[in-house]
Amino acid sequence: MTPRLAVASVLTLGLAGCAHANLEGSDLDKVQHPAFVSRVADEAGPRVTVYRSDSAQAAKLGATSPADADRKLEESLKPVLSRFEAAERLRAHVHAAIQTEKPWSQAVPPSQVASALETFLVQEVPGSAPDYGRLKPLGADSVVEFVIEEYGVRTEKGVPQTWVRGTGRMFRLGDGGEMWRTGFSGTSTDAGLQPLDPTALASNPRPFHEQMVAVLDSVSVRLARQLSPTNRAGGGPTPPGTGELRTPVDERTPLEKEIEKSKSVPPPDATAPTDVPVDVGSSKKKPPRQSAPPPDATSPTEVPVDPKKK
Repeated sequence: MTPRLAVASVLTLGLAGCAHANLEGSDLDKVQHPAFVSRVADEAGPRVTVYRSDSAQAAKLGATSPADADRKLEESLKPVLSRFEAAERLRAHVHAAIQTEKPWSQAVPPSQVASALETFLVQEVPGSAPDYGRLKPLGADSVVEFVIEEYGVRTEKGVPQTWVRGTGRMFRLGDGGEMWRTGFSGTSTDAGLQPLDPTALASNPRPFHEQMVAVLDSVSVRLARQLSPTNRAGGGPTPPGTGELRTPVDERTPLEKEIEKSKSVPPPDATAPTDVPVDVGSSKKKPPRQSAPPPDATSPTEVPVDPKKK
C-alpha cells in the first residue's frame, strides 16, 4: 500500500474508531462478480445535537429548551435527504471510482441487486441486513456492504457541522468470510465547508442537503482507495463480453438503454460526394458514355483543306 493510501486508511480508522482489516490484493484477485449494497441503519438520523451541546447556541433560544429546539430542527431536516438517496449516493460514487478495474468492472448490475433484495425503485432502503443469499443466482460471489449508522448536524468545538458515521465490509457469499472491514466518518469541517447556521436551517434546510452530499462524496473517495489494494497479481483490462454480467434489456436504466440504442444505429453513409454508387443489384449494363470530340486545333490563319477537292 502506498503512503498516501496508508494515511487515508489510518485517518478513517481513527475517525470511526472501529475494527479495521485491510483488503489484500491476493483475496481480491479471487473475486469474479462482486455485488454492491448500501443501506442506512434504523434511527440513523438525521440526529441534531446543536443546542444541547453548545451553550452559546442555547442562549439564543429564549424560552425554548435546547432539547425541544434540537427535536424541532430534526423534523425540518428529515424530508431533505431520504435514506435511499444517502445510501445510493455512497454506493454509486464508490463504484464509479473503481469500476474500470477487475473485479469491479464485472460487478452485478445495481438494478439486479435491488430487484433481488426487493429494494428496486423504492425510496426507502431496509435498515436491517437483507438476505444476501438471494444474490447467488445472479452470479455474485461476494458482497461489498456500506452501512450509514449515524448522520446529522452537531456542534463541535463551537462550530455547527454536518457529519456521518458508518461501516464498510466485503465478504464472500460462499463461506461468509470477511476480506475487508473498516469504519468511516466525515464532517463538513473536514471537507472544508462553511459552518451552518442552525437558526436559518429551520426555515431553509437545503444547505444541510448540499453539505451532506459533499460529505458523503468525500467519504466515498477514501472508501474507494481502501478497495484498491496495490499488492495484486494484476492483469489486462476486461475483454468485451468475457465473464461480464449484463443487465437484462427490460431492467436497464435509461442511460444504459440510450447507450445500447446508440450502438444499434447503422453508421452514416461514408460515400464521397464525387463517387458514383454502383448498382450491384441490376443485371443490365449501362451503355458506355460517349466521349466528346477533341477541340478544333486549327490556327485561325490557316485555311482548312477539303480532301475532296484537288
